[in-house]
Amino acid sequence: MNYARSSSLLVASVLSAVVAASCASTHDSADVVPSPPGAFQPDGGGPPLDEATACAQLTAAESAARMALSCDPVMRTCPDYIRPAGSTACFMYDKASVTGCAALYDSFTSCDEFEQQPCVVVALPCEDGGLGLGSAGAGGQSGIGQGAAGADSGAGGASGASGASGASN
Repeated sequence: MNYARSSSLLVASVLSAVVAASCASTHDSADVVPSPPGAFQPDGGGPPLDEATACAQLTAAESAARMALSCDPVMRTCPDYIRPAGSTACFMYDKASVTGCAALYDSFTSCDEFEQQPCVVVALPCEDGGLGLGSAGAGGQSGIGQGAAGADSGAGGASGASGASGASN
């Protein structure tokens, strides 16, 4: 028996089977699983709120919704809770977006929704360009030497917004 010929025939057979299988038109029978909804940002358009007021209202709304569902309490602290990610600039917050987040929290039917669909309020740069000049600044900081809000405006983040309004699902 010629082993070289048998080996070549075996390799050719396997290669033909692979090529034939790769050209077959099969359809995946599994359903497409969509990604979870993610963060939500309500529309803006309301009057501006100072940071302390906006954060207190948002924290109270989330606490009340969590209590109604018997969830763990809010573990976030102001002002970091609503500030754009890592920012120390001066921001005001759109009241309509704070109210929209409160309404979203009230619509939740399970504790998991607080983590699955966080709400992001619309952050607005302070009128002085976010430098904090002439004011005490947010969180007891002097405001002097803080970066302009525009420098942070592209950052967005899990707990803040870039100043752009609109819903994001």
